[in-house]
Amino acid sequence: MRPILFSLACLWCCGSAFAQAPIVYELDLSNIVHHELGVQVTFPALPPQPLVLRMPTSSPGRYAEHNFAKNVYDVTANDAGGRALDVQRTGLNEWAIAGHGGGATVRYTLYANRADGTYSKVDNRKLHLNMPATFAYGVGLGDRPIELLIPPDQQPEWTVATQLQTIGERRFRAPDYYYFFDSPTLVGDIRRREWTVAGTERVDTIQMAFMCADPDSLLDQFAGWTRDIVEQQRRVFGELPAFDYGRYTFLCAYNPYVSGDGMEHRNSTVCSAPVGLTDFADRLIGTISHEFFHCWNVERIRPASLEPFDFDRANLSGELWFAEGFTSYFDDLSLVRAGILSPEDYAEGLTGAINSVLLRPGRDHRGPIAMSQCAPFVDAATSIDPNNFANTFVSYYTYGSVLGLTLDLLLRRDHGTDLNAFMRAVWQQYGRPEVPYHIPDLERVLAQVSGDTAFAESFFAQSIYGSELPDLPPLLADFGLRMEVAEPDSVGFIGLSLENTEEGPRVAGPVFENNPLYAAGVETGDILLSIAGKEVATTADFADASRRLQIGARYPVTYLQNGIEEAGFFVAGVDPRFEISWEEGGAAEWTHPLAPSLLIGKGN
Repeated sequence: MRPILFSLACLWCCGSAFAQAPIVYELDLSNIVHHELGVQVTFPALPPQPLVLRMPTSSPGRYAEHNFAKNVYDVTANDAGGRALDVQRTGLNEWAIAGHGGGATVRYTLYANRADGTYSKVDNRKLHLNMPATFAYGVGLGDRPIELLIPPDQQPEWTVATQLQTIGERRFRAPDYYYFFDSPTLVGDIRRREWTVAGTERVDTIQMAFMCADPDSLLDQFAGWTRDIVEQQRRVFGELPAFDYGRYTFLCAYNPYVSGDGMEHRNSTVCSAPVGLTDFADRLIGTISHEFFHCWNVERIRPASLEPFDFDRANLSGELWFAEGFTSYFDDLSLVRAGILSPEDYAEGLTGAINSVLLRPGRDHRGPIAMSQCAPFVDAATSIDPNNFANTFVSYYTYGSVLGLTLDLLLRRDHGTDLNAFMRAVWQQYGRPEVPYHIPDLERVLAQVSGDTAFAESFFAQSIYGSELPDLPPLLADFGLRMEVAEPDSVGFIGLSLENTEEGPRVAGPVFENNPLYAAGVETGDILLSIAGKEVATTADFADASRRLQIGARYPVTYLQNGIEEAGFFVAGVDPRFEISWEEGGAAEWTHPLAPSLLIGKGN
């Protein structure tokens, strides 16, 4: 992600930006075996006031704040003549340098030892650079061109993969800090695949840069899957975005020396995992599908709440149910349409998503907008105090994917169109011209596409501004999907995660508000003593006692909470979990005239 303040017009036509002397970052790889990266920054043509150097605390694609400055040390500075300058630390992530005389060179050491979509790692195998975690920036210099030099004489056998513009041997350029910070870069032993996609206006190049040990045959297969996904998603929107420099790059690090993640950027994505393609290609391809869909939805179809992207603090956005959730709906759908995921596995994925949204109590507290606004607290955010998100939060990824499914089926059943048409209309009106949208804009487009203003108003009032969902079983049934209680004959369902201790079975997981024992006062960490008058010393005792309960009957329970024996009553219930499967005969026998097109892509 990066702000729409930067545009292609700026990139190609705004010669004044490139006429400025660039800020140049040069790397020192001499101690990467100890995860230390030397960074030298040359700031030319500075205004007379002190240079303020700042490490970002927010990173494109992440919605939480991170203290990247904790890994920066040994900060020094010189003026253009080599004279040492005084460096004053003025904040947790900020340094001030006065008396520079119009130019300064700053040096610092960065410790970088986590490779994923947010952080950086350097070692004897690679440079895995996420720019906000690596590079301090000059405050007030956001419109200056940026150059990055990776000295060719250090690790000369390594090659580079990045969305940055290549301007020389291991020298790269960005038009401004916004683009620079949105441009993750891999350096190392990189194996590549690429192809072109011809459109009506241009030819785009799709590149895959692999850091993995898998055989070439698997890379070829994985690239073939990716090519099919690109085509299926291109059909949704009718075209690929106009990628800067005419290319899009998948930065794929699949090896034991990285951490798992997927992170979208304007013209690239980081897809990393501590495993290889050999045994996990069918799982890793889902991240590829999700992140590529983002090159339309969130990178160019951009909520106004993320504009401008603030590198010093997290942006609060209420649109992530759409930006992330609808993307999550289309990622698996793209895999099915490309023939990578079977319809049966697709139905299994729907089972997990729908159970999570329907059965978790979070929707009693928040709708999708408020869930989205929780992102700074849950998106890889760190804290040590417990929270109650088990009862008050449902992931906007999952929630939004179920909203995408329901809207797609409603459009198909009642309005003769589909979610593809809705996404294409949003793209044409907001994504292609890169005009940031607000939630009412999405409602207006839905009214246009459906031809039914009342429907659009009702859907948004109930399911977006509110937290209601349509009655899913009959809606799914119209499209050949059966949704039914998975264990209709279950008795005594309580749904607790327990572990054995010397004192007795301990509640090891959250106690949801809609769990029978919640009303009895049972909480995480409690030791269960008896249930329905039967003492329980182990988890097996608890399971045995549960099987003897009658649905709808009221029973006592005793438990130890904070060292105090407590008692309460609960009503035994049925296991509420649903199972979704194809009607007999599978997808081929769907009866609804629009149903098969859900998996093959209607009207593409």
